[in-house]
Amino acid sequence: VDVSALHEQVLFSQVRVKVGQSGGSGTVIYSEPSAPGSATFNTYALTCHHVIDDAIAVKDEWDPKVGRQRRREIRQLVTVEFFDWSNVAHGNRPLNYSADAEIMAYDKDHDMAVLRLRTIKRAPYIATLMPDGEQKALIIGSPVVAVGSALLHDPILTEGIITHFGDEIDGKLYWMSNAQIIFGNSGGAVFHAGSRYSFIGIPSRVAVTGWGNTPITHLGYFSPISRVHEFFREQTFDFLTPGSGKTEADCEAERRTIRDREERKLLVEAPTAPASMG
Repeated sequence: VDVSALHEQVLFSQVRVKVGQSGGSGTVIYSEPSAPGSATFNTYALTCHHVIDDAIAVKDEWDPKVGRQRRREIRQLVTVEFFDWSNVAHGNRPLNYSADAEIMAYDKDHDMAVLRLRTIKRAPYIATLMPDGEQKALIIGSPVVAVGSALLHDPILTEGIITHFGDEIDGKLYWMSNAQIIFGNSGGAVFHAGSRYSFIGIPSRVAVTGWGNTPITHLGYFSPISRVHEFFREQTFDFLTPGSGKTEADCEAERRTIRDREERKLLVEAPTAPASMG
């Protein structure tokens, strides 16, 4: 095992995501200039929806613009914690520092969410996502590494193989590996251990059994990379997919067009206000 590659391509890309006293894991997947030639960078992390769900609320409020009650979504900032192993003596736990992050996109059914960090420096370590379509070369027995903040600990590495394809849970496809995971790994990563470590999925579930719902840690479900790319396309964040040909600005413009179209539709459908008698 090339331990340096394991650290730089897997371990160091991991962050801990916290909402209040609860949380899980995340993976830094993008850090590029905010505009061509810019000295500031936009950095994104991927996690599970259920990790950040408590930061999302929906309220019913009167909107005078359209003259009716509307539901308004409120997304709180979440905390993303980085780990630095380079600044401590050998054998000591890593230093950690935190940054605020905005919830940019999420999907409860996919159990995925995209976070944009409120930072301006380039993230030093970024996971490499397996390009869409290359996952077809993976087979049962392909070696993998899982990583995440198990029980909200500093990131933990476990090794294994892909053990199963094709399980459907709530209508969504999941893969399974025997790289052990536990609560807190949610939102972390599973990497294929090939010529380089490629991100192939997000740990999100673990099999349980018995009256006490005892977790079976070597029966770990993860959302496969094919669904990650599907989520990016559906949310118009497909600039995060390698080789998509989209830029962050392209996707932002597309989302703005969609929002404007929906807003115009609401205005057209708004009831006519009664004439004033005053």
